[in-house]
Formats: sequence, structure tokens, C-alpha cells
Amino acid sequence: MKQRRQQGKGAFDLIEEATHRLRTAPVATLAVYYVGSVPFVLGLLYFWADMSRSPFAGQHLVDSALGLTALFFWMKFWQVIFARHLRAHVAAEPIPRWTARRWGRVFLAQAFVQPTGLFLIPLLLIPVLPAAWVYAFYQNATALDDGGPEGVSKLLKKSWKQATLWPGQNHLILAIMTGFGFYVFLNWMVTGLVLPHLIKMLFGIESVFTQSTFSLLNTTFFAGMLGLTYLCVDPILKTVYVLRCFYGESLESGEDLRAELNSLAASAPSVAAAVVLLLGLLIWTPPLRAADAPVPAVQPAKAPVSTSVTPADLDQAINQTIHDNKYTWRMPREKIVEPDAQEGMVARFFDKVGSLLRRWVRAVVNWLEEWLRKLFRNQRVSTSSGTSGYGWIESLYVLLYGLVAVAVAALLILLYRVWQNRPARVMVASEPIQPLPDINDENVGADLLPGDDWTKLGRELLDRGELRLALRAFYLASLAYLAARNLISIARFKSNHEYERELRRRGHSFPDLLSVFGDNLVTFEYIWYGLHEVNRERVEQFVTNVERMRGAG
Repeated sequence: MKQRRQQGKGAFDLIEEATHRLRTAPVATLAVYYVGSVPFVLGLLYFWADMSRSPFAGQHLVDSALGLTALFFWMKFWQVIFARHLRAHVAAEPIPRWTARRWGRVFLAQAFVQPTGLFLIPLLLIPVLPAAWVYAFYQNATALDDGGPEGVSKLLKKSWKQATLWPGQNHLILAIMTGFGFYVFLNWMVTGLVLPHLIKMLFGIESVFTQSTFSLLNTTFFAGMLGLTYLCVDPILKTVYVLRCFYGESLESGEDLRAELNSLAASAPSVAAAVVLLLGLLIWTPPLRAADAPVPAVQPAKAPVSTSVTPADLDQAINQTIHDNKYTWRMPREKIVEPDAQEGMVARFFDKVGSLLRRWVRAVVNWLEEWLRKLFRNQRVSTSSGTSGYGWIESLYVLLYGLVAVAVAALLILLYRVWQNRPARVMVASEPIQPLPDINDENVGADLLPGDDWTKLGRELLDRGELRLALRAFYLASLAYLAARNLISIARFKSNHEYERELRRRGHSFPDLLSVFGDNLVTFEYIWYGLHEVNRERVEQFVTNVERMRGAG
């Protein structure tokens, strides 16, 4: 079983488990995925259809692109939440709590990592990048992002580490899911082509698509089928890579074994409840009652209301209808001559962004003026001759604009002061605090601490008057010093005299070192294992020999 864990599960087994996990997950888990993905797919289809057919596409290209970018970030954010819910379901743990700070870290990390995939993943169609590794990297970036404080660099390292794990499994999964996605796409194609004829057969609704099936075959239709395919296949792919990351990290953490134990412990109450419910159903069966069908009330027929429309009103309504935005896609697209033809693409983009912001500001100002006009529409004021009576309203406009300007300035000053007074980030090199070993324990070896740490511990014990424990600490320090110079090899099964024989073999060029270690060994065994009395002078002599061993050679 250990060898199987190291090699990873088979591709078919992993896909089958992903399908099962996705099917048994709570409904809220799948709803989280579609809350983020459906708006992006619909926005992408609208953008595609609008840019390919609308004659006014160039006028709102910038705001549509910004809106689609916001929907992309929205989708990636909710896909991370979906992956964390799946991870909790796989690990048999409760769903983690999300805070505003954690949401912000997830959003920033995905906004930093995922947009690069829009440029790199299309390059996988040509052999310039390792396709399976790059695709797995971006999927892992979604599956492993938990909103922790480690930062984006830690997320990138973990994602690439899991992407390079089990490459054979990864390639086979992508091959299988590509074929599966192709057949899902064909099924949606057939459904889309047959659906208009099915509606005609059932409801008698005739449309242009039933008159000519080939009228459906345009780029918008294919984009819609690809969007539906993505919504069907991508949740399974996300689940597969969540499982890959889970089992990959479990090679070091053992989390998969803990999840199995948790699932076994959690299934016991549900089995008992099912047995009790079954017994209750066998003992008591409620009687069935036939419900009376409600008799629908007969509504009297309403007399037709005769309306007369003048030809002028009818012409105006027709003219207004044919100029509506939903009919302008039939008009030919006019080529707009750019006045600044010398500018580059980036400059034109920022010019359009600026014009978009100006339109937004103008719309807010118009709304504010309209609101004030409605607010003071019913006011009556006495006017003198030669005045219109609305001068005070203009003064009110000026006063209101001044108040808005003061509020904006105060907000900017507040933000500047908050940013200026923000606490500086001080990088503190933290070191883990290791617990002190128990000197009384015979299983404590000299390799637990360096020699200087053993010496420091011995000094502390000596100052507290615990002479016997201090002696053992100094003895372990001498072993650590000798092991650091490769004169002995520390092992738990070795005795003290085995260390002495090993030192005699390796340290024959240091005769003084061997004699000093032998004197300390005799003193240590007499005091630690025997009943000889220990005093401070003997410990100090022992420490002197340890220092001689430390500086010998």
C-alpha cells in the first residue's frame, strides 16, 4: 500500500473518485462553483455576440472588456471557495471559516496568478510549453489557495511541486478528460440543433431555426456550446486536481489516513440512525388519505376593449421600436475613422478608458441634477418682477457641489493619513522553540542538541545545584562534540564503552583525547549508575575535561 501511495492512483480511479466525490458533496458546494462560473460564461457569450454582430461594438468595447475582466476575477475567486469546500469534504473535516482578510488574500492571489494562464494555456496548442505541467499548475493554484498569510510565492511553489508529481497520471487524466469533453460538446451540439424542431413538434412554434437548421451554425452558437461544455466538464476537472493535491500533500502529512479514520468515526451515528428509522417504519405506517381535487372556478369572459390608434402614433411607435438596441445587430457595421491614427493600441485603450470614466461622471452628475429637480419640483416661492424664481435653486446646486467636493477632499486626506500612519512591517527571523529534553530519561541521546546547548543546559543545572543532572548534561555535550568531529557516531543502541572503543579506533592520533574521555567515563558511570557521592569539585573537573575534548587537536 505504501508503494501505491508513492506512485499515486490510476487516472481512471482518480476520475471515478472525483465523480463520486462531486456527486456526494453537499448541494451548496456545487452551487458555489456555478455562482462564480455562470455569470462569466454568460458575460463571455454576450461579449462574443456583441463584438461580432453589433454595429456599435467599438463604442462600448472598453467597458465591456472591463466588465468581462471583473467577471473573470469573480469566477476564479468562487472556484477557490469551491475547491476548499471539496477539500474539506474529502478530508472529512468541517468547512473552514472565511474572513474578510482571507477573502482579500484569495482574490489578490488569484488576480496575480490566473490572468497569465490566458496567455500561456493557448500556447499549449503548439509544442512550445509542457502542456500537462502548465495546465496542472494553474489548476493547482486554484485547489491549493486557502487564503493563508504565506503569500503568492508559497502558493506558486506548492502548485509547481504538485504539478510535477506523478506526470504519467497527469497526462492520462488530461487525455481522458479531453475525449470526454469532446463527446459532451457533441451532445450539446445535437441538443441545440434538435431543440428548435422539438419545440415546434410540442408547441407548434415556428422559427427561423426550424426553417433552416444551418442558420444555427454560427460562431455564437459554437461559443454557447463550448460554454455549456465548460460548465459540465470543469467541475470534474477541478475535483480531480483537488484530489491530486490532497493525495500529493498526504505523502508527507498523512492526511489521507486521518480522513479515512474520520469518515469511519462519522459513519457510525448515521448507521445507527438508519437502523432506528427502519425499525420505526416497520412498526408504524401512516394511513393514506385521498385528497380532494379543487374545483377550478369559472371566470367570466371579459368583453374586448376597443382601442383606436392614430396613424401618426403608430408610425412613431414603429420608428422607436426598429431603432431599439436589440434590433441594431441587423444593421451593417460602419467603419469608424479614428482621429488619432498615429497613436498605438495601448494609447487608444487608455483614451477609451478615460472617455468611459468621463461618461460615468457625467451620468452621476445628471442623476444628481434630476434628483434635485424632482425634490424641489413642488416648491413655490414668491418672485419679484424680472426674476424667474429659480435662482435659489442654482445657489443650492453650487452649495451641494461644494459640500460634495469638501467630502471627497476629507476622504482623500483621511486615506492619506491612514496610509501614512500604517504600521511598518518588521521582518523578524523567527526560530522554533525546542523543548528541553528530560535528562532523567535514558532514551535521550546526545544527538538531540548541539554540544554548546548541552553545555548551556549543564551550566543552568549546576547553578541550580542539581549536580547529578548537570554531570549527565556535560557528558552528553562531550559526545556531541566528538560526533561533530566525526570521531564517533551517535546511536541509541550503543553503550558508553562502545563509544570508547570507537574513539580508540578513530582518534588514535589524539592520545590525550582518549585518556581524558576515559577519565570522564569512569567518573560518569560511578556517579550516574553507582552510589558514589557527587560534589561540585568533581563536576568542575569533569567540565574541564569536556572543554579539553572540545579544543583538542
